[in-house]
Amino acid sequence: MSSVLAHALSASWVAVTFAQVAPSETPYLLVAAASATALDLDHTIFVIRDRAIYRRTGYQGHLHRARSAFHELLGLMLAGIISGLVFFADPKLARVIFIAFAIHVVQDWMLGKAYPLAPTDSTETQFFALTFRQKVFVDLVGVTVFGILWIIYLAGGG
Repeated sequence: MSSVLAHALSASWVAVTFAQVAPSETPYLLVAAASATALDLDHTIFVIRDRAIYRRTGYQGHLHRARSAFHELLGLMLAGIISGLVFFADPKLARVIFIAFAIHVVQDWMLGKAYPLAPTDSTETQFFALTFRQKVFVDLVGVTVFGILWIIYLAGGG
């Protein structure tokens, strides 16, 4: 599972790049960042609700359980529906919303444990069995690489 900062930088950069958003189109940039990170708000509900459990067990290795079905295919379908409706008014905005959201979901699936068919099926999947240290390394590399790519993009070079 990537950090909120890693999602904000990577998923939004991919979204604005693929949607061909100019660096001067600030509203699209803000929507990309929001769409790339809003999904992690669901962690807050579970962390608050289950804070006694987390005090005993710690957060490390357990936050994949602290997310709603919107982190899975259900959320991806909902984002697709919303993007489909937005497409009629602003195709570029629809692409930004969907791509940023989808990249976030895929990153979480690739780097952590997922329940793709939740809430109807609780089968857990895991593409890579990364240690906490490896996840932190991947996160730091992602933040660094996409931070640099954002600087280049905003400077007009990307």
